[in-house]
Order: sequence, then structure tokens, then C-alpha cells
Amino acid sequence: MPQDITRLSIAQLSERIRSQEITPTELVAKSLERIRRIDKRINSFITVVEEDAIQQAEVLERELKNSIYRGSLHGVPVSVKDIIQVRGVKCTAGSKILSNNIAEQDAAVVEKLREAGAIIIGTNNLHEFASGVTSVNPHFGAVRNPWDLERIAGGSSGGSAASVSAFMVWASLGTDTSGSIRIPAALCGVVGLKPSYGRVSKHGVIPLSWSLDHVGPITRSVEDAAIVLKAIAGYDQRDDASVFADLPDYPANLERDLKGYRVCVLRNLYLDNLHRSVARAFSRAIDVLGGLGVECVELDFRYADRVRWCWAPIRLGEAAVFHDEWLRERAADYGEDVRRMLERGRSMSLVDYVKAQRLRIEIREELLRILDRHHAIISPTTAIPAPKIGETEVKLNGETIDIYTALTNLTILYNITGVPAITLPAGLADGNLPVAVQLAGRPFDEQTVLQLAYGLEKSLNLDMAPPALD
Repeated sequence: MPQDITRLSIAQLSERIRSQEITPTELVAKSLERIRRIDKRINSFITVVEEDAIQQAEVLERELKNSIYRGSLHGVPVSVKDIIQVRGVKCTAGSKILSNNIAEQDAAVVEKLREAGAIIIGTNNLHEFASGVTSVNPHFGAVRNPWDLERIAGGSSGGSAASVSAFMVWASLGTDTSGSIRIPAALCGVVGLKPSYGRVSKHGVIPLSWSLDHVGPITRSVEDAAIVLKAIAGYDQRDDASVFADLPDYPANLERDLKGYRVCVLRNLYLDNLHRSVARAFSRAIDVLGGLGVECVELDFRYADRVRWCWAPIRLGEAAVFHDEWLRERAADYGEDVRRMLERGRSMSLVDYVKAQRLRIEIREELLRILDRHHAIISPTTAIPAPKIGETEVKLNGETIDIYTALTNLTILYNITGVPAITLPAGLADGNLPVAVQLAGRPFDEQTVLQLAYGLEKSLNLDMAPPALD
């Protein structure tokens, strides 16, 4: 047994748990001990359910002794973003408004995690109401990046990514409306998967923008992401966006000869304005895929300059509708940035919203035409590494860009089109900050996206452990 089991992946743990070489109670003890020791510096958790986690572990341990094994997540401590309901636990959405809200039921994804044998260890800090990309939260404090505590962890699922990156849990669930799984995963040096829209139920998840929201895993490896996706995916009649579709055995089908696969780069989609280390890592990833026999071509995307125009009225307008009553009655209880965002949403007209939805159909159809001829689209995940807490702008090639735009430019296309997208580490920037690449694929073809990401991850062979936090 390795000296520190917190460094093992879920895939590495599973057989050891099954053989009872490692027990669920040992894993929970390790997870809780690490949370107590280092999370006061990172601030990735809002609630830790210590007593319940220990009880879950004892039950799962008894099952193993009786030859009951639920699968690869049996006995593995995980967390969920504090916008996903866990029965009997506070679900605050990182807000003052819901600071005393106790969930009456488990979200669908939490039900599925429990069925798979995962142990819920707690709920993660986030950008208030999932409405930003920094996870600098005025009510619960900023989430700090394990790679540099003066920098943001990204958002809105910042606590989820930071807790996985810092080896406090083996996986977490986040939500992604504009990139909020992929952005923090990229900045914290871990893997983040946004499944196809409708693949994973949103039942029991506090919405931000119901037609853009996705739920997905944040893990330390592509294989672990496949394991968690297998557990949480599937049709759910309680979610009107849920789609009944074939559900592959994702982790069993990761190994694939990639020779003959085709990926493309949408060269006019903001790829001319990248931090030099991001551009360097992206170029290396393209070369690595080429060495695996993957053909990479460059294309122009004819809607490149209209993606953000399409996204904004939908994202802001739908959020304003959900928050309308609170905004009228409790506006002072919102953080300043979220209140401004909601006010912008209220200023959007119905005409803006309808035009955006019509344009959305055109953009999706164009993207699907490209994906008909290619297995995936590849890009950097973010244009920059993690900025410092409090920074609002960054200079790229002489141009000043706000942090929100710099972090979402390359992610929002896949929210408005609903196709699956995964981010994985691609190296380190100057100053040892993670940078990442993103692969997006055909609707409900997470398997191909995972295969490409798995092959790339193996060939890059990176050690993405942040500096010692002990």
C-alpha cells in the first residue's frame, strides 16, 4: 500500500477496496483529516458532513465483508458543489439568501452516487449562485487555488475543483453553464467533463440558466471522469430536459487506437489571443495527437463573432427570471457582481431572447456539420492561467480583456450547443500554474471524447500534484 492513499486515483483504489486491502472507513478518515488540516487555507468546503460520512463508510464496509461490491465508486469519498441538494444538509448556492436552506431530498445525481457506493463527504464552496468564474464569494470567502493560494480556483465550481486538486476528495460534481466545470478544472490542474445536455439529470440542482445548465464530474484523471459519468448518467423523468439515450460503459472502452481519428481547430474562435504558455501547451497537445495518428485540421467557424451575442441574452435572461422575486425583495443580500449580472438580465428584452434562441439553432447546426466530418474539436480551455484574486482584467497581446471574457471565450460555445466537452491538463505555465486543453464532440458521444482525452493524457504523462500544502 502506498504511504499516502489520497494520491491514488479512483481506478487505482477500486480493486484495493474490493479486496479490502483499503477500507471505506480508512478513506473517509484520510479525507476528513486532510480537509481539517488544509482546507482552512483553501476554503473549498461550505459544509462537511463528518458523522454521516463515517456512518456511510461503516455500512459500505459491512457490505464488502458480505461480498457486496457496488462498483468502482464503492467506499470512495466525494463531494458536490453546494448548489446540488444533499438531503438534510444545507444547500446555500453560496448565497446569503439561502444560507439556512436545508435540502429535503437528494438531487438525482446524489441518489446515483449513493447507489454506486460513493460516500458524500461534504458540499463545496462556489461563486454565489454559480454566477461567475472566480469563486470569490462575499458570503463564504474566496476559494483559493491549491497551486498558488493568491490566485483564484476558477468558477463557478471552484471549491469542487480545488478539493479534488488538493487531494481532499477523489471526485466532485460541479455544474457548467458557461464553462463552470471546465474553467476551474483547467485552472486547478484536474479533469472536468461537461456531458451532453440531457445526459445527466438536473433534478434537485438549483438552476442558473435552465437551458444552458449541465451537471458533470471533476476528477484527477480521464478514467476517473469516465467512472463517475457512468454512475451519474441516465434518463430521469423528473428532469424535463433529460434524454433517453444509450448509455455506454465509459471506463471499459477508453483504450482505443486513435489512428485515423480527425479533430479540428476552429482557428478564428479567439485562438489568436492566448497567453504564451497556453499557446505553447496547446501546440504541444496537437503534436502529441498527431504522433498518435490523429489528423488535425484548421477551419474557420462562421459564427465565431456571434457566439457570445447568442449566449448572453439566454444566460442572463433566464437567470433574471429565476431570481426575479428575490431581486425585487432582497437585492441587498446579493454580492455586488451577482446583483449587477441579474440587473443586466432584467434589462434584456424578449426580442433579444428570441433572436438569441433562433441564432442558437443556426450555431448548433453549423457545429454539428463540422462534427459530422470530425470526431472532435480541440482548443485551449481558457486563454490564460489562473489570475490573482482581485484581478479584473488581463493584457493579452496588447489588448486589455476582462477576466470573465478571457476565461469563458472558449467554453460557452459548447453550452449553447449542448455537446459534450472535457478539459484535461496540458502542462504548466510560467510560475507553475496549470494550463489545459479542451475536446468537444458529437451529442451523446462522450465515449469518443473520453477516448481522445485518455489517449492524450497518457501520452502527455503529466504529474499534476500542486505544491505541498501541509
